[in-house]
Amino acid sequence: MEISALTSFITPFLPYLLKLGKDATETVAESAASKFGEAAWQKAQATWTALSPKVNAKETVKEAVADVTNNPEDEDYQAALRVQLKKLLANDEALANQLTKILQSDSPNNTLTTQITQTVTGNQNQTIGQLSGGQVFGNVTGSVVISGSGNSVTSTQTEQTSTKAPDLPVKTILVLAANPKGTSPLRLGEEVREIQAGLDRSQYRDRFRIEQRWAITPKDIRRALLDYNPQIVHFSGHGVGVSQSNEPLTANRNISLVAEGANEPEGLLFEDETGHSHLVSTDAIARLFSLFVDEIECVLLNACYSATQAEAIAQHIPYVVGMKKAIGDRAAIKFSFGFYDGLLAGRPVAFAYKLGCNAIELEGIPEHLTPTLKQK
Repeated sequence: MEISALTSFITPFLPYLLKLGKDATETVAESAASKFGEAAWQKAQATWTALSPKVNAKETVKEAVADVTNNPEDEDYQAALRVQLKKLLANDEALANQLTKILQSDSPNNTLTTQITQTVTGNQNQTIGQLSGGQVFGNVTGSVVISGSGNSVTSTQTEQTSTKAPDLPVKTILVLAANPKGTSPLRLGEEVREIQAGLDRSQYRDRFRIEQRWAITPKDIRRALLDYNPQIVHFSGHGVGVSQSNEPLTANRNISLVAEGANEPEGLLFEDETGHSHLVSTDAIARLFSLFVDEIECVLLNACYSATQAEAIAQHIPYVVGMKKAIGDRAAIKFSFGFYDGLLAGRPVAFAYKLGCNAIELEGIPEHLTPTLKQK
């Protein structure tokens, strides 16, 4: 995503877009369309429709937009807006892709762009903007010779250049695994190997990388989040919770089941310093993830009885998958296969979740309703 091009394009439209949001009058739209051209105005509206929810949700970006709106010629305010937009889009690949498509929508096959340079009589060369639909705005170089007291255009020369596809940020999948002493052995290695195999075969393999931490303790989780700055966090291991009468006999990612109806804590089991089980409280793990809200997009808790903690984490993280009850090792692994097949193919989290549930069902395992998706 070319942040400078986005900033240059949207800046002259901001007074109209913000006024349109408040008044929703036809006069505002007609005035903007008359000044910039109908095609450019429509593109600006599409750009702002996609961008404004994120802008309004972040006070620093909202303030930068207001400053540029009130001072459109001030380069310092424009630079500040570019910085804020860069941060915003670095953490939102989908939005960056959407804006790129909008801005390139009038370029054949999204491969060409028009650039203009200018010479101003009696003054030094300066940048005046990007040509779109016969109107000039933003930061572009080109060959527009301007002369006379009214600065009328006497000649133009355009040059077409190829536009390189923007480099997308690489997302990190952090896999955390624990199989404490005294608990049933799980095929965690197989699960992680299959996730890696799914990445290796994906056409989007350059957009993801996988990092792993094994036999994790609470300290390890904190340090892993700091070391790898992941966008996706995957936990594989055991959970503890209250048994239900309809749970399948194959469920073995659970430990220390108690009688149905008992008032016992539910959650993930990590390891302590001696390798034995350590139950992490729901409040503690939710507060941990709340510190990484600007980085983490999705959390998968692939362990029994993790739905309660998933719901708590989802107060801070956009997408969290947990298990409503005990789940068998085989079902948990099949869910991972399907989930990451979808995610690594570039599909959204909600689609990947459904694909994971279907992967369980296709294997004939009666646990496809056990995973649950919680959204912020």
